[in-house]
Amino acid sequence: MRTYSFGVETVPAAMAKDLVVGSVHDGRNYRIMLARVVGEEIIETRFLAGENDWEGHSAAELDSGYIIGGAVEGVATPDGGEGWKAYVARLDKSLNVLWERKIDVRENGAVYSVLPTEEGLFIAGETGRSGGKGFFLGRLSLEGELLLLRDFGHWEDVVFTALLPSENGFKLIGSVKTGRWEVRAFDFGSSGEFLGEKTLAEGIALTADLWCEKLVLAGYRGENFWVRVGKRNITLGEGTVTSMFATKDCLLVGGELEGNAVIVELSLNSPGREKWWTRESPGRTAR
Repeated sequence: MRTYSFGVETVPAAMAKDLVVGSVHDGRNYRIMLARVVGEEIIETRFLAGENDWEGHSAAELDSGYIIGGAVEGVATPDGGEGWKAYVARLDKSLNVLWERKIDVRENGAVYSVLPTEEGLFIAGETGRSGGKGFFLGRLSLEGELLLLRDFGHWEDVVFTALLPSENGFKLIGSVKTGRWEVRAFDFGSSGEFLGEKTLAEGIALTADLWCEKLVLAGYRGENFWVRVGKRNITLGEGTVTSMFATKDCLLVGGELEGNAVIVELSLNSPGREKWWTRESPGRTAR
């Protein structure tokens, strides 16, 4: 295993094929990190920076390069910071910036998902400040023209989860705090028109995906490691799910469980018998 560091902090946040996007703190400010990886080797790096802090949060592959998203020109603080502009940029295969857009969304915005389509791309993320936070959805052409920007919600706090394709267009998944935390789905048409919203579950979802035609939410409920597959809830003790990877027959979720780094295998064929592996235990089966 190879490890790399480019500053005081090196934080990978997203990956699209061979491109890793994240943030690096150089001792003064955060910069967006772009790194192309082949196997365990980083073969090319670029850093994007400017006024104040710049952070990279999302990435997607295009036929001729990449789309990345993040937040720029803000000031990072432990509670999320202020002054952020939502950021989206198109890169060629050599990581050169072909165009970039800095978008003011309620004075504080960050792009946590980029989703290319045949006619352009959608971006989505969080906006606002503590006590008045919400989500946004934007649509751009592949040449960078902003065609739509929809900012919605006014909650005590929010956590953006994912932007997923759906039968009618797109589904924005996020957690909102209104006295308690709950996960909601916001449905949009193929052109970005709002179709409605639905509460899915209590808890905070840090990641979501579609698996075997079922919506999977993963994160934590209270203090418990939590996964929801369709309408089935799975909790495995104190901890948090931070990532997942789906195959045809099983779902792998990673995170922290009972103080250990863990990977949990969920199987369609054996519901109720989850397997997990930790750094301290070579194998264990949940009963």
